[in-house]
Parts: sequence; C-alpha cells; structure tokens
Amino acid sequence: MAGSNAEEDQLKAAMEEAAAAVDGPDDDNREAGEAVTEAMIKARHELEQVLDQTRKEVENFREKWLRSAADLENYRKRAAKEREETLRFGNEKLLRDFLPLLDDLERAVEMSAQAAGENATLLDGVRLVHKKFIGQLEKHGVATFEAVGEAFDPTRHEAVQQQHGDPPAGTVMTQLQRGFMLNDRLLRPAMVVVSLGPEGGSASDSATNGDH
Repeated sequence: MAGSNAEEDQLKAAMEEAAAAVDGPDDDNREAGEAVTEAMIKARHELEQVLDQTRKEVENFREKWLRSAADLENYRKRAAKEREETLRFGNEKLLRDFLPLLDDLERAVEMSAQAAGENATLLDGVRLVHKKFIGQLEKHGVATFEAVGEAFDPTRHEAVQQQHGDPPAGTVMTQLQRGFMLNDRLLRPAMVVVSLGPEGGSASDSATNGDH
C-alpha cells in the first residue's frame, strides 16, 4: 500500500509538471514533454517492481497455506487412525486378563464331563456360562483359531514341545492352550506341541529310495 501511494504521488507530480509545461513558453514544451515521458516511464517501472514483489509475496503465502493445509490433513488422518486403534484395541489388556478365566472354565467343563451322571446338571450350567463368556468376548472382537493340523506359525503359535508322530514334521499335533485374535491382531498365541515327523522316518525313506 505504501508503494502504491508513492507511485500515485509520482504520477500526480508528473501530471503537474506536464500542466506547467503546457502553460509555460512554447520553446519549453518539448523539454516538458520529455520530462513527462521520463516520469511516466519511471513510474511504470516502479509499479512493475511493486507488482512483481506483490506476486512473489502472494505465491509465498499460497505455498505456506498449502503446507499448513497438508499438515492439518495429515494430523486429521493420524487422529482418526488413533481413534480407530483405540476403539479396536483399547481394551486389549483387559480382554487378555480374562483369557485365563476362560481356560479355567474350559477345564471345569472337561472335568465335569468326565464325572458326568449325577453331575449332569452342574455340567450343563458350566457349559452355559462358558457359552455366554465366549459370546461376550466375541462382541468385543475376540475370536479363537484352530491350531491342530496346521503348519507351525511362529506369529500365531508358541511351541512348548516337539514329538515324533504321524503328522508331517512342522505340523501342530496337539493344542495345550487356545490362541485368540483381537480383530486382526494376535491377542494370545496358541500353546502347541509340534510334530517331528514319524520316528525313524528318514531311515525308512532312505531304505525305500535305495531299493529303487
């Protein structure tokens, strides 16, 4: 704004000089006209400089605004992701603490089933509690997964023992404790026994290959 006022003053002064030249002697008209032309050229040059500077400042402000807008959008995305993570996994520790209770409940069902007969009513009651417990966990995104017969996966299984057996080597033979997922995240690995393959299988295979 200060630059514009200065240029307006210069233009006004140039116009006044031109008017004075017109009112003066005829032999001074040429010099006055040249002075006006020079003043106008100078004023135009200064206006162009001010305009160029203004454009640069506008572009600078625009780039800053774009960066700020991008930062704000990234912040919104991070905040939304954090809210989603909180909703999906915020109760992870609490749910994990409940799993040993579920283990005890399942052992109680097993023991009651072995001592059926006069305890049949008790067994039905325990099974009902177990079913409700599983239902509540599922409402919060907790689900179990099957391990027996699957290839050992260190991201889902915890091997506590290895044994020779019929399943191919590296296959889960027995599940000692169930594993659970919380949505798409491992809540607790399954404790398993992993097969080493049939005992003496390698020697038998070698003998068979030798016969051929």
